[in-house]
Amino acid sequence: TEKVGSGAGAVGAAGRLLPQPSTAGAPSPAALGALLPARGVAWATEVLPRLGIAGGVIGVILVNSTMPQVVTTSNGRMPKLSAGMWAKMAFWITPKAGGLKMVQYGVMRELKLSMDKVISPGASTMLAFGVIGTFFQSIIYNTLIGDMYKIHMGVEKPRLSWQQLKKGLQPGFVWCFGRESFSMGGGLWLGPTVKRHLQETLERQGLPADDRVLRFGGGFLSGAATAFGTQWLHNTTLMAGRMAAVGEAHGAPYYTSASLQAAYNEMGMRMFYANYPQRMCLIAGAVGLMNMVDIFHRPDLIAVRMFDR
Repeated sequence: TEKVGSGAGAVGAAGRLLPQPSTAGAPSPAALGALLPARGVAWATEVLPRLGIAGGVIGVILVNSTMPQVVTTSNGRMPKLSAGMWAKMAFWITPKAGGLKMVQYGVMRELKLSMDKVISPGASTMLAFGVIGTFFQSIIYNTLIGDMYKIHMGVEKPRLSWQQLKKGLQPGFVWCFGRESFSMGGGLWLGPTVKRHLQETLERQGLPADDRVLRFGGGFLSGAATAFGTQWLHNTTLMAGRMAAVGEAHGAPYYTSASLQAAYNEMGMRMFYANYPQRMCLIAGAVGLMNMVDIFHRPDLIAVRMFDR
């Protein structure tokens, strides 16, 4: 029989101290610590909020840049959106876009930090963005497009099967992978280096340098540069998508060389800079934000091992 006492704790028959329940009816800190290892708490408090901020803000940018494109490519099935319909769609779609982006960056972070053990950090960043970004972008865009049609027309656009998703990934796959790897991935890799040079320049001039502003500025400048360097990849990827949409047989299903040749034939040297201003704002802003937020904070904390003791 166990004895019940008062004070700091009760003593059992074997003389051991028994745990005392919280007077507020909630688990005590000691009990919570036993349930959730310290690594899990650190990941949830130090890493997860950074992923949430990056995913949420970029999700807002993504929605506002995608909705006009969906209307333009709807072939008249979705007319120009009224202010009320725009607000309704944004209210419904933005949380989903932010959540999907947060998951994308979380998975990318896991892959990048895991690969750091076998390849250089710069290569792992670009490779992780290429692999995860190529896959997630198709899922995110197809989900958002389906939701827009459901809200506007009152009918749900059929979801893509895995076979259809695989088919949708094929056109321009090589160019899309390179675009994701070297634009966002390359921007994040270069961001800290650009930030360091900015800081050294300001310090030589005797000017104050706020670290958060420098991180964003370094990321923005590096993202603007990598966006320009990959603009030909972006335009070639769009060309491959158009060739697949119209059922072009030459070069199907990947259109690797065919899309490159078509882009050069139709655009000439413009393929290296056409559509750059709009894309630069998205890429540079996203890289600047992620560089400032630092989603790679605490590289020792990886979600798949957060419950390790």
